[in-house]
Amino acid sequence: PPGSCEPLCDWRWVTGEPWGFSQWAPPGANDFGGIEDNAETYGSGQWNDMPNGGWSRRGIIEWSADCNADGIVDYGQILAGQVADANSNGVPDICECATHPELGACRCAGDIVADGTVNGADLGTLLAYWGPRTSSTFSVASDINSDGRIDGSDLGVLLANWGTCTPAGPTAPAWATLIEAFPDPAVVTDPALRMAIAATGLAWRVRDTGTGIEMLLVPPGTFQMGCSAASTNDTCPSLELPVHAVTLSRAFYLGRTEVTQGTWAAQTGNNSSAFRDFADSQERPVENVSWIEAKNFVSLRGMRLPTEAEWEFACRAGVAAPFHNGSNQDVDADTIAWHSANSGNSTHPVGRKSANPLGFFDMAGNVWEWNEDWWDGSGHPYSDSAQIDPAGPTNGSYRSCRGGCWNMSTRYVRSSARGNGSPTATSSMTGFRVARNP
Repeated sequence: PPGSCEPLCDWRWVTGEPWGFSQWAPPGANDFGGIEDNAETYGSGQWNDMPNGGWSRRGIIEWSADCNADGIVDYGQILAGQVADANSNGVPDICECATHPELGACRCAGDIVADGTVNGADLGTLLAYWGPRTSSTFSVASDINSDGRIDGSDLGVLLANWGTCTPAGPTAPAWATLIEAFPDPAVVTDPALRMAIAATGLAWRVRDTGTGIEMLLVPPGTFQMGCSAASTNDTCPSLELPVHAVTLSRAFYLGRTEVTQGTWAAQTGNNSSAFRDFADSQERPVENVSWIEAKNFVSLRGMRLPTEAEWEFACRAGVAAPFHNGSNQDVDADTIAWHSANSGNSTHPVGRKSANPLGFFDMAGNVWEWNEDWWDGSGHPYSDSAQIDPAGPTNGSYRSCRGGCWNMSTRYVRSSARGNGSPTATSSMTGFRVARNP
């Protein structure tokens, strides 16, 4: 807490921002009291002169908390006016919504009384608290632009949003229950991906209310689709060429795992999976499901199947290497996929291998996953021209599937690997993953 003394009383907290003393070198190591070469950078905060022979120079620091997971130190953003900190505690308001829902960033712009609309009740409250902001809940909420005063600027925002309710922070779609608003930096480690997700204004991790399926947000973006690099055991086959630029212009949600036997049985009342007699079968992916059955499942529940482009974009998660863990070594596929050399001739419960950089499990291996696209069967199905939101061929005899499976080699668990099957065919090698529009 502020004012507390660290070991030897060589320095004190100026705010309540958490920090470990182990980050610091002994006093006198440099003009700023011995800042180690680590993730911390200069920015804000202050050393206090100490009467016991401590440092006489005041230093400026910026600590590394990044609760909104955008790859930028929170306190620096607060000082720069980029994020709101209405209660002046050094933590972005959007990160405190669970405990302080009254903060402006946690509610619809202008919805001071938090009733879901901007109306006379909000106007009356704002006028009642006109002037300098105090610590009162409604005073804080009335300071819509977080500048320390309730004045004409706040009134203008309120009137501009009259009758509407647009939350400032990430929100879950109406069909979903929120799990996590911002991406977990321990899961989505790339700051650029986290920022792309946050920029959508949509929650990162949600649960489809109707089916209980956990889903993650895939942000818009551009990538090189196709086999841009061969693995050690394989060359780039013609059906994965030519490599071409693809832009996905809209965010979408995708199942964090393949649909499990437990979910399928709960929703449909049946289960014809080949691997249904194991003790952990409820956690294994459903298979022996045709494209038509998968399509019916998603259509009846407001979902859809991903396109091939969406699937590969989500699988790669910004990685150009053959495998989504960044490797071109086939032996490294063991960490991300169940395939013919490590599966023991069966599927396995979902989520037991390492996730990809967006947090999805089993995009590689376990079972093939049906996609929406038709398969045209030609040797060079891709165009070499840049495409926006491609939907694949308009007709064909087969449907595409991606990801490889438990009884096929590592060449099929590369991010660009492609497969296909008759829409009516079933196989113990093929299941699916759901997608849904926000």
